[in-house]
Amino acid sequence: MDHSKDYVKRILKVLIYIEDHIEEEISIEELAKVSCHSFFHFHRIFHMVVGETVYKYVRRLRLEKAASKLRYTEHPITDIAMDTQYDTPSAFTRAFKQAIGHSPRNYRTLYKEVNAMNNKISELPKISPDKMEKTEDLNLLFIRKLGEYSESGSQAWINMHAFIDENHLDRTKIRYFGITHDDPNVTTEDKLRYDACILAPKNVPPKGNVGRQVLRGGKYAVFTHSGSYDGIDQTYDRIFFKWLPDSKENLDETRPCFAEYFNIEFVKTNQSKLVTKIYIPLS
Repeated sequence: MDHSKDYVKRILKVLIYIEDHIEEEISIEELAKVSCHSFFHFHRIFHMVVGETVYKYVRRLRLEKAASKLRYTEHPITDIAMDTQYDTPSAFTRAFKQAIGHSPRNYRTLYKEVNAMNNKISELPKISPDKMEKTEDLNLLFIRKLGEYSESGSQAWINMHAFIDENHLDRTKIRYFGITHDDPNVTTEDKLRYDACILAPKNVPPKGNVGRQVLRGGKYAVFTHSGSYDGIDQTYDRIFFKWLPDSKENLDETRPCFAEYFNIEFVKTNQSKLVTKIYIPLS
């Protein structure tokens, strides 16, 4: 048995569990059970596979989510501290300042001032969703890569296409999804998480660096980006800085944004034919 692949597969389950319960209390005992490792061995295996201790990984994800709330919402800092599992605002402030470099209050003020001065935002064209849709859960097979999204995404899809070929899957019947878990304005480049996903075909189990996750359904605003992926960042900017503030909708921060890709057979030949549906989770 290839123990290294088994370790990766089990830790992938743990990472998904952490993401699904990031705003709840998470015990090491719970995570060890999810991984089917003993409490004693779990710490060492997690650190070996992820490159961070469990404590640092969970702490970093919570503080990065807090930073996003400070940037994009008006939630009181005390509420954000509680959501981040800190007992007091002062404890949250110390941890946040150590990780991000600013106190939560200064961080929020800084970005308000930057946004107020940034004419780029006011010059962005308006955008409207194609529709508001309530989706079902999506059962996905995925490959996760870390790093700057344009590079990690390409590497993840190279690996996923190899898995598709290895299993002789019919590409014309596959649904392709991408999940960007982190905000590049908050998370350092080397920690950005990108999942290349396909809707899990029947009787095709995860294998090696391919894991399984359920993308929870719910209410989404659905937008269309046409053409090259190079311009997709501006589409996201239009959504978050133009549409979202005016819409009076609230992001559901327990679910990630994701994209569904169409016409990807043209990615190397005619990128004007590429179509991307962007799903923004709403509460």
